[in-house]
Amino acid sequence: MNAVVRERHQTGISGLLSYAGQVLLIALPMLAVTYAIFSDALAATVPSLPLTFAILPFVIWAALRFGQREVTALNALVCTIAVWHTLQGRGPFASVPLNTSLLLLLAFMGTLVSTGLVLDAIVGERSRAIEALAHALKTLKEEAIRDPLTDLYNRRFLRDYLSRELMRAARESIRVAVIMIDLDRFKRVNDTAGHAAGDFVLTEIAALLKRHIRGSDIACRYGGEEFTLVLPSATLQSARSRGEAICSAIREESGRLMGVTASLGVAIFPDHAAEPESLLRAADKALYDAKGRGRNQVRIFARKTAKISAFRSRTAKRAHG
Repeated sequence: MNAVVRERHQTGISGLLSYAGQVLLIALPMLAVTYAIFSDALAATVPSLPLTFAILPFVIWAALRFGQREVTALNALVCTIAVWHTLQGRGPFASVPLNTSLLLLLAFMGTLVSTGLVLDAIVGERSRAIEALAHALKTLKEEAIRDPLTDLYNRRFLRDYLSRELMRAARESIRVAVIMIDLDRFKRVNDTAGHAAGDFVLTEIAALLKRHIRGSDIACRYGGEEFTLVLPSATLQSARSRGEAICSAIREESGRLMGVTASLGVAIFPDHAAEPESLLRAADKALYDAKGRGRNQVRIFARKTAKISAFRSRTAKRAHG
């Protein structure tokens, strides 16, 4: 605990020093130029009046780099130096009558302050616009990879994620389990109770899946009443146990889910397949086996059940009823 506190304290100090250094990087040359102009230090070589415009780049720099508080503080210091030297009879505004001198000084200060405030407002608006755009892009990205009904990941995300996950698993020599899930007799719910009831069942199944997976697992809506789970670092036994638990939980809630149960197929990387598509096909074949054996059960992929390359047509070969 003490080490964590010390680390946070050191981080806070280093951040403060970095911030102070950045402010001084602008403040010191800005104040030095202001002093040189209004103290007549350069009057012998360069006319002072045109040099007043040399302060504006520093104001712009400060407005682009810092917030309103820092810009206001720097402008106040510059104005203080200008007023002091002008009242002492030095600087570009001191060579004219007093009233004219004060008007020139007021115009200088107004230009300085208004430039800083306007630029700060523009920069602030730009920052807010950038934040809003970043938020919109994040939301758009989420919508592109999420199923709008269940809020699970969609098939597009599954394809990309599974490819990356299998490459990582191959490097680290670990297993990855894929569980394909299909809801039994779901079509009957839509036909008898309507699509609103079907949507209710799908959202309830999605919530149940979220409760039965680890933080490192992902759940996807593969399409229609089909779902896919990806379980990194899972053994065949743990994947089977997870599938059995999900199957049992859906069975126990079958009454509330309008008689729907689930058939599940399990496949393991690299035991059953080494490529993403092949692994999905293996899990799908195991699911088809579960359907053929009476539904409402979990089956593990076995090569003797079917040739993995013959990926069946979901619309033609699976009996959803």
